[in-house]
Amino acid sequence: MSIEKETAYAIASWQRFNSEITDNVARAITSAFVLVAVADGDLGDSEIDRFISLIRDQESVLAPLNLDRIEALFRDIGGAILSDPIAGRSQALDIIATVKANATHCELVRSAAEIAILADNRELASEQEVMKQICEALEIDAR
Repeated sequence: MSIEKETAYAIASWQRFNSEITDNVARAITSAFVLVAVADGDLGDSEIDRFISLIRDQESVLAPLNLDRIEALFRDIGGAILSDPIAGRSQALDIIATVKANATHCELVRSAAEIAILADNRELASEQEVMKQICEALEIDAR
């Protein structure tokens, strides 16, 4: 699938979703965002700020999310990964796995990760590997 088609599909997934997003789903979505942000092996406070800016740039697409809440969760989960990368990544994948029983929530998490990957108009192999890990945690097929 081309980057343009992936972006369109991810955005369409969000536009179809009009239910309330629970804290559990928000944590899973945020964990996916954080894992994409650390995919290149580097996460610092400046990168957290840059990534939050990218998320806020997608505000119209991510309208069901409380972006202030997502920012706080992103900083918390990002901070956990900064302080202990192995345990932090494992915790983020465990959080993502909590929504695996709900197909709609799985699609939201996958779509959020796709939006995060495509937000800077480049797609790294490391980001695709993280996407596979996210899909494995959700027990869904990677595209």
